[in-house]
Amino acid sequence: MIKLTYFNVRGLAETSRILLAIGNEYYEDFRYPLNIIDMATHNMEKIEFDKDKSDGKLVKSLNKVPFLEVDGQIIPQSKSIERFLAHRFNLMGSSNIDYAKIDSICECVRDFKDMYQPLRKLEGSEKEEEMKKWFSETLVERLELLENNIDSSDFSINYNLSLADIVLFTFITEFFDDKESAMKATETTPKIRGVVEHVGRLERVRKWIETRPKTDF
Repeated sequence: MIKLTYFNVRGLAETSRILLAIGNEYYEDFRYPLNIIDMATHNMEKIEFDKDKSDGKLVKSLNKVPFLEVDGQIIPQSKSIERFLAHRFNLMGSSNIDYAKIDSICECVRDFKDMYQPLRKLEGSEKEEEMKKWFSETLVERLELLENNIDSSDFSINYNLSLADIVLFTFITEFFDDKESAMKATETTPKIRGVVEHVGRLERVRKWIETRPKTDF
C-alpha cells in the first residue's frame, strides 16, 4: 500500500504524482486542506496539518510534507520520493552511468529553481524587470548549457523515458507562474523542448492532468 501525503496543491508533490500516474500505481493521494490567506507573504492556514504536527503524527517526516508511506515505512523529502518511485518504475536508466546522468539533470533543474526563488520575493517594477530578464536571458542561458547533456528530442538519456524527462516537464510546465514565458525560453533548446512535449503527449500524463484536482498552485 502506498500513500502520498502533501497539501491540496501541486507544489513539491506533483512530480511524484505524475510518476505514479506513469507507473499506473494505485495509491492514496492524501491532501491536507490549505487555506491561502495572502499568497504574497505565504500566509496560509493549515489547521489539520498543524494539529497532526502538534499531536506528533508527523515526526518520521520531520514534521514536513510531502512524505511517502510504503508498507508502513515513511520516506520524507520530495527528491528522495521521486528517486524511489523512478526506481520502482524503471525510470533511472539501465546502468550506473545512466543513473548518474539522469540524477545530474535533476540536480541541474534544482539549481535553476534555487536561482529563481529570490525573484519571487521582489516587488513592483524591480520584480517585473528581473522576471523579464530571467525568462529572456538567465533561464535561456541555463537551458542552453543543459541542452549539451540531453541525448535527443524524445528522451534525455538514451532511448527510454526517465526521471530526468519528467523533471524537465514539470519544471517547464508546472513550476513557474508564467508558463508561457517558461515554454518560450526553450525556443533555442530543441532537445529540451522536444522532451517536454514528448512527456506531455503520454496518455497517462495527459489523463492525470485532465482529471487531477484543480488547485491554486
